[in-house]
Amino acid sequence: MTLFSNQTIITLVIFSALILSGCSGCSGGSDKAKIKPQPVPPAVIEEPTADYQALIDSSVSDVFPGVVLRVESPKQEFIGSAGLSNLSTFENLETYHQTPTASAGKPMISLLATMLHEDGQLNLDDTLDHWLAAELVKQIPYGAEITLRQLLNHTSGIYNYTEEDDFIDMVFKDPTVLRTDIDFTPFGLNHSAYFAPGEGYEYSNTGYHLAGLILDQVLGYHHSVELRSRILEPLAMLSTYYKGVEKSHGDFVSGYVMTRDGEMLDVKALQENSARANAPVVSTVEDLAVFLKSLIDDDSFVSDDVKETMFGEQSLLLVGSYKYGLGIHRQTVNGQDLYFHNGQEHGYSSYNLYIPGTETSISAIFNCGGYDQCELAIDTLMDKVLMNELQQ
Repeated sequence: MTLFSNQTIITLVIFSALILSGCSGCSGGSDKAKIKPQPVPPAVIEEPTADYQALIDSSVSDVFPGVVLRVESPKQEFIGSAGLSNLSTFENLETYHQTPTASAGKPMISLLATMLHEDGQLNLDDTLDHWLAAELVKQIPYGAEITLRQLLNHTSGIYNYTEEDDFIDMVFKDPTVLRTDIDFTPFGLNHSAYFAPGEGYEYSNTGYHLAGLILDQVLGYHHSVELRSRILEPLAMLSTYYKGVEKSHGDFVSGYVMTRDGEMLDVKALQENSARANAPVVSTVEDLAVFLKSLIDDDSFVSDDVKETMFGEQSLLLVGSYKYGLGIHRQTVNGQDLYFHNGQEHGYSSYNLYIPGTETSISAIFNCGGYDQCELAIDTLMDKVLMNELQQ
């Protein structure tokens, strides 16, 4: 499975060579006791420096159904949509529409685990055999040595089951059956390890299924309940819900893949009853932005200890040109730290990035995923948006 977040990372490296170095308007350290604070004028909301509506309008095509884009900073804001939510009924995709967000939900799972760690309900450094059945653990190379922390930061070495499409056949057989982490986990078992635990980095969706099972065991009920009470409700993320197990909370638009014959296939039915910790939530661009900005910048939402555990300097792993913590990427470009996690699954893709230095949120959802034409269109569009915001 291609991770378009990695493709975006490559582009960021290119941007770093294009953007002028230096920091216009930055000030050095000062003695606060000697300097009288100056009143801060209210922010002036300006029009976006790029015509984002025209940009997303031009991105829609026969192979790229639709997009909702939101860009917000203290001085400018934009939210718009383009394309169709359903290719059969020709209904427009609207800014309030919801889609599955795929791996952009991984930071929520990591945050929940870290909150439970802080509360003493679990230990991120406990090994799998502390929580999971011996019959399951013995089917994972080094299973008794792998920790929950290593599942969340992809250093477990566990085989990534989405490298193959066997799990899709299971869903196709009866998409009306609710399937959770325990149903998808077997596709990642009994495979050779990529490396011994802690000896490397390899993105693994299997690891997040196992993390979901551990959360369920710790709590004694499905972790979606705690995710709602600890994250969604405190942040008033009213348009976000756990896919599959919380269907009564909302609905999402059709999502498309391209068949080998070039036809656009609606796969919404395959996602409606799929409840997976590796791709947990259905959401909107506004809720995605609220979550990531709150996680990074809002001290009233989570403690400094939680932030340090998830993405503090000691918790970040250097992976190529970027760093990875617990369920979140960080990259520094032109002196600006970018925090992000994007996602892609069959029929849907998402993009979620926050730049704390400029208080800029960029979030987008797409009702396509899993084929090259969709990925290329997303990369082309979001590269332009990000480049524009980095040059502000």
